[in-house]
Amino acid sequence: MDDLISRQAAIDETDEWIKAFRENGHKESAADARLIQDGIIQLPSAQPEQRYTEEELRVFAHGISLSLLSKRSAQHWRYDKDTATEIEFLERLYDKVSADMRGEEV
Repeated sequence: MDDLISRQAAIDETDEWIKAFRENGHKESAADARLIQDGIIQLPSAQPEQRYTEEELRVFAHGISLSLLSKRSAQHWRYDKDTATEIEFLERLYDKVSADMRGEEV
């Protein structure tokens, strides 16, 4: 979406409106612009907050990779259907954590 602007840019622009209205004696228009600005300030962010820090995601990925290594090693010596299912789950989980680290959605 190329036409998105930042919340701060919108707030800064309404500051300019308020200033110009006040300088030109348009108190009601300045008050209206202030109401618009308050509405902008209260809008929810378009960017979701990151649930985990980068360090937490790295620790998760490391733990998952160690678990995968262990399970794959066990599978190598003796196949087990439940372990195969766990490996598939861990591989999907690792992909999700890796995507979060890159800021992507899976």
